[in-house]
Amino acid sequence: MSSPRRSSLKTVFFWLTFFILALLVVATSSLATRVYRVEGAQDLEIVEASSAARDAGPEFPRLEGAVLAHEGRVVLPYFHDVSLAVGLKRVRFRIDLDRYLSRPAPCCEPRMGAPFRGESRIPGTSLLISQALDGMDVYLNGVWVAGLPKSTVDARYKWYRPLQVPLARSLVRPEGNVLTIELTTWDRQVHIAPIYIGDLDTISYISELTLFVGTSLANASNVFCLLAGMFMLGAWLANRREGAVFLHAGATTVLWSVLFSLVLLPYVPAALLPLWLWAQYACIGGVVVVLTLFIFAFVDEPLGRGGSLALFSVAAFAAVTYPLLDARGREWLDAYWLPVLLVFHLYACSRLALHVARTRSRTAMSLLFQSVLAQVFALRDHNAVRELVSFPMPDAGWSLSHLLVTPIFLSHLSVPLLLFVVAQILLTKFQANVKRVRDNNRILTDTLQQRERELLISYNRQREMETESAAQAERDRIYRDLHDGIGSKLVTTLFSVRDRDIDHDRLERGLMDALKDLREIISVTEVHEQRTIHDILFTYCSNLDESLTRADFQIEYDISEGPEIVLLADLSKQVMRIVEESVANTIKYAQASRLSIRMTVPQGEQLEVLIEDNGQSGAAQRDARADTAFDESPLTGGTGLQGLRRRAERIGAAFHFERTPQGARTSLTLPLTALVARDPVNESVDDCSQSETAALPLS
Repeated sequence: MSSPRRSSLKTVFFWLTFFILALLVVATSSLATRVYRVEGAQDLEIVEASSAARDAGPEFPRLEGAVLAHEGRVVLPYFHDVSLAVGLKRVRFRIDLDRYLSRPAPCCEPRMGAPFRGESRIPGTSLLISQALDGMDVYLNGVWVAGLPKSTVDARYKWYRPLQVPLARSLVRPEGNVLTIELTTWDRQVHIAPIYIGDLDTISYISELTLFVGTSLANASNVFCLLAGMFMLGAWLANRREGAVFLHAGATTVLWSVLFSLVLLPYVPAALLPLWLWAQYACIGGVVVVLTLFIFAFVDEPLGRGGSLALFSVAAFAAVTYPLLDARGREWLDAYWLPVLLVFHLYACSRLALHVARTRSRTAMSLLFQSVLAQVFALRDHNAVRELVSFPMPDAGWSLSHLLVTPIFLSHLSVPLLLFVVAQILLTKFQANVKRVRDNNRILTDTLQQRERELLISYNRQREMETESAAQAERDRIYRDLHDGIGSKLVTTLFSVRDRDIDHDRLERGLMDALKDLREIISVTEVHEQRTIHDILFTYCSNLDESLTRADFQIEYDISEGPEIVLLADLSKQVMRIVEESVANTIKYAQASRLSIRMTVPQGEQLEVLIEDNGQSGAAQRDARADTAFDESPLTGGTGLQGLRRRAERIGAAFHFERTPQGARTSLTLPLTALVARDPVNESVDDCSQSETAALPLS
């Protein structure tokens, strides 16, 4: 989604929220008109209850106990400080209902059937005590009509909920109606919330709305904050390097949930009241500290060592000094400690405002709005409990503005906004991460495509090189086979012709053998030798003896008897290529008069071929020349001893050449039990399976 589209959606969401809230305020103000506020009460008594004191009831003229306050008439809502009296206090006051029962409904037209001034009662009239804080009993003309459990010497009850008192027709008297309210409290202040009277439907609507805001919404907010705080702490544990914001926000919401759970706790044993109050001070200090640090972490401006020390000192002051203070000290602590602590939060809000002016960040604006709202609600809740500043209230009608002077807690309404801000921060981080991942994916895709193109080019080049290498290997193979096979046969035939010691039949047979080898070399079908190595070598030696034997050159050969061996694949051909090339080198260069070829199979484990000659001393220079270079003469070109060694290594054999005082000796040793090594150059050897052995004895 593009940025302008997100901005337009946020604008629509903002105005929709504003419209819903405005509609709620207007609807509430227009519906709750048939109601009056009770301006005052009579005969207010506040006494210090003893451990043995019991409820007096409206029939007793005075409450039992030491009198702390006694006033003939008071204005409602009422607030009185009794912090010097430690322990349970009893309160009783009376309300004259006749002046309210005789009033018409405050609307433009009288309701059908509604009484006018002078009638004794209004059918369907009900009384609403906006907050029955400490529990109370309500009596109409001496008859109990409603109530909530009151605090006792053993337990403290705090309800923070409205109490609706229907005025039954059977109890309303023409001669006068008095409402008596009795309550008990452990608090250091006696607080009587505003009281309203009006139609039953209107009073029920106000009661449900007040109950929802002060109790149901607060409990839901506590649960929501606890779960969201644990989630944010988990997010911080998952990413500690970038999760400082989630640490502070999670700690704030968790502490906030614990704080309001303590404040709204309806029942506390009297013995645990000091510990309960101390826990509230500790939680309030912790909430302000982590909320302030959260703002500084968001704007990325450290508070500094001095500021942090001052913040922690003021936050811990109440929890540390509360057990040591007397009644006057605790009264001062209740009145002024929280406003002083909120100065640090106000300073953090000022730094956040500068950050908003500098960055124009919507998230920062939302956090600033939430922080200011939390500051206002905290001061409002503190004023509602302490009654430091009083606000005028209209006598007729009811709207949401009346909640500002009702002793209920509204601070919990600002905490979900903090969660929405944190969710917005999390969403912003998530969007940034998604954008970064997409950019990385795009870069990775481009890189992979580039690498694929490079690999394709490299593959084509490698394939061309491998094709060229294979072609060169094939040329080398053909050259070796031509040289070692056909070349050797042609050399033998050529020397026979040169000595004129060969007839036409032998010449034809020699040329036909050379032609056969040539066909095998260029044939795509491999020819497998089925004869034993004994027969192959014996036939070669006999043909060689027949072609070259003369008066000045003798050939001797000895093929030992023993187990007949068939060499698998083309090993017979490879062995014969080595033998033929060695014999050809002897004929061409050694100037020998005697040539000996012997083959043995010691213990059936290896094949040994030994070629010896009695060549002259000049042969060493010619062998060295043949071993290193090519000659212009058609009789001297070849690969030399190095080629023979490489051919022997390919078939797993050992080739050895040495010069002796009597001439030269060439030996070839082939293990018959060794596995055939695969040769990527020699296709004939490469086709042989590695599961095959080098030789197979005939059965």
